[in-house]
Amino acid sequence: MGTVDSRSIDADVVLRTLFETTAAETGQRFFEALVQGLCRALDVHGAWVTRYLPDKRRLRAIAFWIDGRFVSDYEYDVAGTPCEPVVSRGCLVNFAEDVILKFPADPDLRAFSAVSYMGTPLRDGDEIIGHLAVLDQRPMPEVPRLFEVFQLFADRAGAELRRMRADAARRAAAGEAEYLRNELQTLNDPDALLGRSPGLVNVHRDIRQVAKTDTTVLILGETGTGKELVARAVHNESHRRQHPFIRVNCAAIPASLVESEFFGHERGAFTGATARREGRFALADKGTLFLDEIGELPMELQPKLLRALQEGEFEMVGGTRTHKVNVRVVAATNRDLEQEVRSGRFREDLYYRLNVYPIHVPPLRARPDDIGLLADSFARRFARKLGRAYEPLSLTTIARLRRHTWPGNVRELQNVIERAMVASPEGELDLDRALPETRAVSAPVAPEPSVILTASEMKALERANLLRALERCSGRIGGANGAARLLGLSPSTLASRLKALGITKT
Repeated sequence: MGTVDSRSIDADVVLRTLFETTAAETGQRFFEALVQGLCRALDVHGAWVTRYLPDKRRLRAIAFWIDGRFVSDYEYDVAGTPCEPVVSRGCLVNFAEDVILKFPADPDLRAFSAVSYMGTPLRDGDEIIGHLAVLDQRPMPEVPRLFEVFQLFADRAGAELRRMRADAARRAAAGEAEYLRNELQTLNDPDALLGRSPGLVNVHRDIRQVAKTDTTVLILGETGTGKELVARAVHNESHRRQHPFIRVNCAAIPASLVESEFFGHERGAFTGATARREGRFALADKGTLFLDEIGELPMELQPKLLRALQEGEFEMVGGTRTHKVNVRVVAATNRDLEQEVRSGRFREDLYYRLNVYPIHVPPLRARPDDIGLLADSFARRFARKLGRAYEPLSLTTIARLRRHTWPGNVRELQNVIERAMVASPEGELDLDRALPETRAVSAPVAPEPSVILTASEMKALERANLLRALERCSGRIGGANGAARLLGLSPSTLASRLKALGITKT
């Protein structure tokens, strides 16, 4: 057994030194100044301040100074360490000597050649949120006044950690509120599902039939056909319409963050997770969760999504508590999910769980009678936006629009009308600049609406149009002078259509 160090420590000098060291600092710099100041003022080997992760029973260092340097990414289990009684008892603990003998299962004590340890909790009311500790390679003097000073700066550290937690929570809440505001702005689209073609009439019928239920819906259709508008219509006509409509684009989220985006994460669950954050399932509770581009969902997350759909429950990343939600799920994809299942890229059980009530949204080329209605509605909208007088579309303009094959569907039509409005300060829309590929048509031209095209004829029309666009752009797909910009498509969508049609870019 060792002997408690008889060296003299003036607690008032320690108080003054720590005050001078930390008074002007906040945030991370405060914690770093505190642990360095403790080592200098107490003449000890190391000091650290941590966050407590109760779900994991672990401590994660905010700042750790030992051997004259900072140690980064230091995290450890509480069990079997001298920090355990600090957390479990919620009070200051001092092991003045022989700390290795008292905690033989703690490998770090031996690695640091520790002899003594002192620690005290950081609190938020009754909740333990972290701890402050020092260790030394000599026995620790037992000075009651020193304990008071140590506790005083632990209280200061706890207040700073509470402030940082509150700031992070406010930022997270503001971010979620902004997300919800942005989503609400798109709820009342004046062009939502406008049209009278048989295919669109069927879509409206399907929406009316399924909206009053909680049945899972799978919306199928090409890019740009308005699948999100269908999802919003299902929500707006349901009993959930007073609750959130939350959209997740499964293709736009990095694979490493998909689980956190869906289910949320606890504070400290991973690097950068400085605050607890709700996921989209929790945000959509009692409302509708729209899973756009569901065919892009990583394979490893599909079982967890399946469980959430079947049982209405999930765990946050870094958490152990099961959360239950009441969510109606609507999914959408432009992929052939049956083929994805056969290829092993999509789980069969998840496909059948999603494909309870499919709604097929027809491409614009199959809705020729709707092109004029949509174009006119877009023209009215952009005229208001640009502060111009609206001029009705001429029959010649509508006929020209109907001759186009619209591989980008309604989205492409909207882009073309906006470009035409910008290029036409006065008078009739300037389609020569907005839709130049229709000037000279050397390939098959779409017949009058009364003529029904076969699937092969439609494919030939689209193929010819894409080839003309590639030729016009010298084979370029992306960029300001690429075919994708000309067609009003994203480069990835155009590349997908070229592959589907067997067109090799030259």
